[in-house]
Amino acid sequence: MERSVYFDGWSPQTYCQHPSMPPRRLSMIDDLDEMGATMLVWAGLGGGSISLPYLEEEAYGAIPARFRHYGYVNDSEFISHSRARSIDLFAIVFESQAWEFPAEIVGGEVVAQNELRGVAPKSTVGLREFSSDTGPASWKSFRSYFPDGLTNSDGDDVVDLWEEVACRDLEGAPIHAHWVEVAVRDQDCYYADRNNPVWREYLKAVIRTQIDAGARGIQLDETDTPMSALRYGGCFCKDCVLEFRSYLLALAPNDLPEELAGVDLTTFDYRAWLLERGHKARENPRALPLYKHFSRSLQIAIARTFEELARFAKDYAASRGVQIRVGGNFYDLAPYWDPMVSHVDVLVTEMRETRFQQPWYFRHGVGLSRGKPLVAVENPYGGVTPLLLAKLQEGRARDLFRLTIFEASAMGANMSLPYGSWLGTEIKDSYWVPRDLVVETGQFLKQIDPLISNVSPHLTAVIFSVHSLIDNAIDSDQFADGDRWFPIVTQPDARPASYWESIESLSRSTRTFDVVVFPDEILRENDSVAQSLDRYDTVVLPDVWGVSSSQHAQLLEYLDRGGRIVVHGHYGTELANGEAERLLTHEGTTVIRSVDELPAEVPVDVIADLGELAAVSLHEIEDGVALHIVNYDYDEAQDRVRVRNNVNLGVSSQKRVTRATVHAPGRATVELPVTEISEGRWHVIVPEIASYAVVHLH
Repeated sequence: MERSVYFDGWSPQTYCQHPSMPPRRLSMIDDLDEMGATMLVWAGLGGGSISLPYLEEEAYGAIPARFRHYGYVNDSEFISHSRARSIDLFAIVFESQAWEFPAEIVGGEVVAQNELRGVAPKSTVGLREFSSDTGPASWKSFRSYFPDGLTNSDGDDVVDLWEEVACRDLEGAPIHAHWVEVAVRDQDCYYADRNNPVWREYLKAVIRTQIDAGARGIQLDETDTPMSALRYGGCFCKDCVLEFRSYLLALAPNDLPEELAGVDLTTFDYRAWLLERGHKARENPRALPLYKHFSRSLQIAIARTFEELARFAKDYAASRGVQIRVGGNFYDLAPYWDPMVSHVDVLVTEMRETRFQQPWYFRHGVGLSRGKPLVAVENPYGGVTPLLLAKLQEGRARDLFRLTIFEASAMGANMSLPYGSWLGTEIKDSYWVPRDLVVETGQFLKQIDPLISNVSPHLTAVIFSVHSLIDNAIDSDQFADGDRWFPIVTQPDARPASYWESIESLSRSTRTFDVVVFPDEILRENDSVAQSLDRYDTVVLPDVWGVSSSQHAQLLEYLDRGGRIVVHGHYGTELANGEAERLLTHEGTTVIRSVDELPAEVPVDVIADLGELAAVSLHEIEDGVALHIVNYDYDEAQDRVRVRNNVNLGVSSQKRVTRATVHAPGRATVELPVTEISEGRWHVIVPEIASYAVVHLH
């Protein structure tokens, strides 16, 4: 399993300021090595969204002797030294950030940038100056990177790259990526649009520079642009309008919306059409006519343009005689990321919010990852990270920190260790954890690495139906941000969705499960087959109303071969008349009314009286099975997790178990006797479980 570090390296007691990370020092590699790191995310070479010359200065810039004295190196040197320790730095590609910074320049030399000193008249540096060749004297010309210039979709030469690539609201104003702008600084970051071919060509130049600088990992960030601009009421730039036109032209006549009857779609301009009807900027896009079709066109577009960049990165690296890995930041692991999973080697998630207990989220992510490593980082907004940092700075909450890391490993994923990681733009600090604690935690993850797997022997599968959940995710508060940007509008035709409720209920009941993805077949081909379900005793369908005919047929095959299905909520409402009933009335199907009934309807892989403040998962490993147990029973007054003693555990395993060992952080490995309760069921007594324990059943 990968052991990742969230390697922003932002300085403590100051704002985290995108897009360029602080300079790197050789001693940092010693820290990372002690932490057991194998990969670094948000780790370097991020300045391409200021300009390509700025990015090259990050990669190759001269380091003054004074800074060499303290081990400072440029990013290409840092990458080389990290690789020598078998640590891969994933260069970060900020796909939705287009920057202009305040600066003070004397004789062509930048003497202040972002944090001004008042030593020269104020000017700016960024993409505009780069494309107009008015930047600092050290910057190479725009044409040195693009000899033929860049031409936009109107056929015009690009003269202002910053304005060209911006997402636009309904009235044409540029949209800002507000979440990376520090309010107390005079910064401007436009929300960049990957539908714009100019921006895609620019991002490819960023990727080329990063690979040439030695990066063997490319991390594509903000991978849902420009669909995510819906959060701000956009995007209605010329390229999103063209994208929507192409989408409508591809629809079958019977699928065209009634509002467009008689409209010449070959010249249709959605933005102009809305303005003609009196709509204005800062209206909720969900209230606009044709919204469902518009958001659908964006879902399709982000999958296609992401694939284009991911393929480019691999192909360019191959042309240079090197192999790289591509990672994608898939934020909250929502359904619309599913088609992009095919084009990455590592999935990264920032999580919608970071909590002290959410094992079901990681089980979901492992399923969505389809066998690829899943790496998580904490989210400073809407979660526990700021609270946790405050407690750690007081010398408290060490067990709580351990839980945030060990939970992911227990579920078959990896939670990145923080190293000056992001706390947003509102808190004047970054997330640093006491060195001894973070090293101790990382070393334990390294110790148990052979006992961590994203493959399980679980007997229950929960179907994650992309088509059933995708609109629900896009129409959620993630794309509304409360009423900050426009009035809240509740979708009148919102579909039911009990998926998240179901997997949380299973986790809290100490039930183990896998997540199996049923893709949206418009976004990617269906790769699920009936035989892949045969290994499961029970398949759970929580509001899988959007099942396709082929997926429905696979479920029926599974039932006919003796499988068992538990249905909650709606099923197959888009199937032909009577088809859903074939499954719902099958003798192998159980229909439940409440999610609370679900735990009693699925197999019990682990028999344990642990209560809701615990989670378990089984991992298939080379030598048997590993049972991972997380104990969330934190005592606030004592500032520690309450230790559970002499815990009786029954474990299902078709492999014959001969002995067991228990591994726990800060404790010696202990040999345990094993008894066979019945065929395929084994019993052990674990003397002590603090925050985390792994029982290796040999």
